[in-house]
Amino acid sequence: MTTVTTPGLERFRGLVSDALLSEIYDLARPLQGVHVLHINTTAQGGGVAALLRVLLPLARELGIPHTWRVVQLDEFAATFMARLTDMLQGGEPGLITPQDQRQFLDSLRSAMQPLVDERADLYYVHDIQLAPLGQLFPYMRPALWFNHIDTARPDPAALQYISQFLDAYALCTFNTPFSVFPQLPAERTAVITLGIDPFSERHAPLSESEGVVLLAGSGIDPTRPLITQVSRFGRWKNPWQVIEIYRLVKQRHPEVQVALVGALEASDDIRAQAILADLQQCAGDDPDIHLLWDPAQLTAPVVNAFQRFSQVILQRSSREGFGLTVTEAMWKYQPVVGTSATGVRYQITHGYDGFLADDAESAASYTLRLLEERELRRQMGEAAHRSVQERFLLPMMLRDYLAALLRVRQLVASA
Repeated sequence: MTTVTTPGLERFRGLVSDALLSEIYDLARPLQGVHVLHINTTAQGGGVAALLRVLLPLARELGIPHTWRVVQLDEFAATFMARLTDMLQGGEPGLITPQDQRQFLDSLRSAMQPLVDERADLYYVHDIQLAPLGQLFPYMRPALWFNHIDTARPDPAALQYISQFLDAYALCTFNTPFSVFPQLPAERTAVITLGIDPFSERHAPLSESEGVVLLAGSGIDPTRPLITQVSRFGRWKNPWQVIEIYRLVKQRHPEVQVALVGALEASDDIRAQAILADLQQCAGDDPDIHLLWDPAQLTAPVVNAFQRFSQVILQRSSREGFGLTVTEAMWKYQPVVGTSATGVRYQITHGYDGFLADDAESAASYTLRLLEERELRRQMGEAAHRSVQERFLLPMMLRDYLAALLRVRQLVASA
């Protein structure tokens, strides 16, 4: 049988193996014409929206119709889910009262009303915010669920609460093996390794002269060393430690600057504004601490410049489902100073293509090494780029995604 190729996928020929591309075409063939409806809570900001924007066009090119719909949560539902997310990520134990549970489900039913007439062959529900949908709306069959957060060490009460909704899904998918819920049978779980699109505007080649102009336009002095964390302003991203590391490094390199780059655009992130305000107070009047949050300013080329031309990239997350900003920086030849958070340690091999350290003092020591040892930075950066090319590009994610869809179609056919 002749394989019909697609332009979007053929761009990767030479970056990934021919065998991988052939596997993707083979997986896609029996799925052609199968309509998949994705549902999440935000169209802008956050990793889920970013993934869908690159994944769905490739799937459509392969002849698999895809639709994407957004459910807008009200303030109560968003607050309830933020608390549950903290618990599932191993934060402080919380209380999930029956009244809160009822109110949340009522809010979710109301939020879904604009979508009740949507029909598809497969339904793909994203993250814990929407996990109850499969149970609340039985017409959504067969359905898959994707957990994007770090659930390697969940609070037992929160895990029990969310697990009651998962029987409605033919397959539950996770972005690392560490976050898979242990009580789920293996035949109902899959890991979809995430990947970036190196051809997107955010990852386009950028000359140093272009990068200097973009950094200067963001208030950075391009003649002095720069430490950067690109991440939304969230509690689990630990931006306060970025400032702590910067202050430790500055004791030896007074000329150093730091940038916290995180656009306030995710509509389902209700805490970012308060965290930004707290960081502004923490930064005080230090002109070398740059907090960048305006989505109009943080265009794809600007973020690209920060990732490519900072001297050191940090990712200080205390919890991380995957962490695509780590992937992005590594692709741009940056060894990241990360933590043992699930998604970060999944990507970084300590001492080879980056460093892992949870405390500020050790992280500052590794930051100093990268600032002062240019050859080390170059070698580790080359290794980081190779690691992403071998493991975390978009075709790898597409293969795992199509395999998950096909598993569900086969399960339904054999039932």
